[in-house]
Amino acid sequence: MIDKTKIGLLFCAVMSFLSTLMMSGRDFVHVFTSKGIYETCEDMWFKCLVIDDSDFSLSDRTQTAFVEIVSPSDSVVWREKYPVAGGECDGHVYVGDDWETGEYRMYVNTSGSLGAGDTLMTPKRLLIVRELPEAQEYVSGKGNAFIKSADSIEYGKISPLNVTIELDSAEYHVRSRVRARVKVTDSDGNPVRAGLALSVHDRLYFYAPGDLDVLSHCLGVREFGAAPGLQSNEAVLPDGPVTGTMMSGKKKSRVPMENQFMTAFDYTGSMDNLNVVTTGTGGRFEVPVDILATLGREILLKPVSGKDMKPVLEIDDNFAAIEGIRSKAKDKYYPVVRTGVSEETADDTLDYMGRRVVRLDEVEVKGKAGRYPKRNKMLGYLDSISTPYGGAWVCGCGDGSTYLNDYIQGYTHHPDFAIGDEPQERKRPIKGKRYTLIKYLPGGKYGNGYVDDIQKIVYNGPQYTEDELLKMNGLTKANGYYPGHDFEVPDEVGMSLGLEDNRNTLLWLPQATTDENGEMEFEFYTSDISSLFSIVCLAYEKDGKGIGESNKSFKVFPI
Repeated sequence: MIDKTKIGLLFCAVMSFLSTLMMSGRDFVHVFTSKGIYETCEDMWFKCLVIDDSDFSLSDRTQTAFVEIVSPSDSVVWREKYPVAGGECDGHVYVGDDWETGEYRMYVNTSGSLGAGDTLMTPKRLLIVRELPEAQEYVSGKGNAFIKSADSIEYGKISPLNVTIELDSAEYHVRSRVRARVKVTDSDGNPVRAGLALSVHDRLYFYAPGDLDVLSHCLGVREFGAAPGLQSNEAVLPDGPVTGTMMSGKKKSRVPMENQFMTAFDYTGSMDNLNVVTTGTGGRFEVPVDILATLGREILLKPVSGKDMKPVLEIDDNFAAIEGIRSKAKDKYYPVVRTGVSEETADDTLDYMGRRVVRLDEVEVKGKAGRYPKRNKMLGYLDSISTPYGGAWVCGCGDGSTYLNDYIQGYTHHPDFAIGDEPQERKRPIKGKRYTLIKYLPGGKYGNGYVDDIQKIVYNGPQYTEDELLKMNGLTKANGYYPGHDFEVPDEVGMSLGLEDNRNTLLWLPQATTDENGEMEFEFYTSDISSLFSIVCLAYEKDGKGIGESNKSFKVFPI
C-alpha cells in the first residue's frame, strides 16, 4: 500500500530542490576606497569585492560592475563600467573640479546584485570637498548608524581572517622610507594565502560614515535583512557592458534580425578587425568580455550582414534601468561591528585648518581634457573618406585652373546646359587647398554659357559632427569598460630631485598577495606632509571564504 505521507514528504523535498535550482543566491559588493575624503581634481582609487551572500566567497556570477556616483543634490556625476574577474574589480574615478562639497553616494551594481523588485540599495558614502578645512563640519561627531558588539553574533558561514600590520618604526620623518609587513592568519593562527588591497593615506582624509569594514558588511548582510536570491527573470543588468538588439525597417515597424553578424572595434583600430559578434533570438546581442578587454572605452559596432535590410543597432542603456530602481529605492547603511579581529586606531587631533590646499599638476582638469578627443585617429579617417558636401569634386581641366565643382550651389565648370565639354577626371578635393570657383549663366556663343563670377577659395570640406560621421559610415557607438589607470609612486631617484611632494595618499596596492607564510612585505616613501597616517589593509581568500580587514597608524614629523 502506498504511504501517502511519505509521498507528500518526497513531493515537498522535490519542490524545495527545484525551487532552489530556480532561485540562485545573490551577490553584494563591498567597496574599498583609497581614502574617505577627496578634494576636487583628485584621483579616487577603489577596489570592489563581489561576494556571494550564501557562503561569503568571491562570486563568479558576473564580469561587469556598473558604477555610479551621485552628488548631495542627487545628480549623477560619474557613470562608468568596469571589468570584474573572479569577484574582484579594480577601478579609478576622477573627481571633477565642479563637484560640489558634501556627502556623495557610490553605487556599484552587478548582474547578480540588483533585482527588478529591489526597494533598498546600499551605496558607499564618500565626502568631497573643495578644500580640506570644509571636511571639519561633516566629520565632527558624525559616524555610522551605530556600533554593535560581535560577542553575541554567530559568524555562521563567515570566516574572519586575522590581519596584522607591522612597521619598522612607529614614527618617521618626511621624505623617509617606510618598511612594512602584512601577515594574514585564520582563526586557528594558521597562515593564509590571501589577496590584499592596501592603502596608505593621511588620517585627515578618513570619513567615519563611509568606513564600513568588510566583516561589518558581511555581518550586516547576514543579520540585518539580506535580500532574497535572484531569479533569472528578475535580473536587471547583463553580464557584459554592451548589449542591444539589431533591428530592420522603419522606426515604428522594425523587426529583429536574428543570426546576423557585426564587427566590434575602437577608435584606434581598423574596421577590418575580426571581432565578430552574432545576434541571437529576437536580434539580441552581447559583445563578449574578451573582445571588450582588448578595446578602448568607446567601441564601434558595424553590421556586416543583412545590409540590404538596412540594419539598425539599438544599444541598451543599462544605467537607465539602474536609475529606474534607484529613484524609487531607499538607501540602507549597515552598522560597524567591532569583531575583535581588527586593530583599533585612535582618532587623531590634528587641525584641519592648518593644512594647505594641494593641487597636483598631474591631476589638473587641463590634463584630462584631451583624454577622449573629438577628432581622434578613427574619426579623422572617417572624416577623410566622407562624401563631400553636395558631392563636391575637382575637374582639373586643361586651361591651367583647378576648378572645384558643386561645392557652392550654382558654381561649376561643367553646368548642365554645357555642350560637349566633358570634365577631365573627377578628383576628391583636398582640405586646405585653394581652388577656383566659376559660375555660368545659360547662353553664350557656343552654348556653354556666360561667365557670371570667378573666385578663389580654400576648400575646408563639410564640418560633420561625430554622430553624422558614424551614421554616414553605418557605425554605432557604445561605451565599454573605463580604462585602467596606474597609481604612480615616486622612486628613490624621484625623491632625490627635491621637488615639493604633497601627496596625501602615499600608496595604493589593489592587487597584492601573501606568500605561503601568509606574509607580504612592502615599502613606500613619506611625502612632505607631517601628519598621522593610516595603513588600511583588506584581505580575502581568492579560493576560499576567509575575509578580514585591519589598519595601523604611524606619525610623520618634519625634519
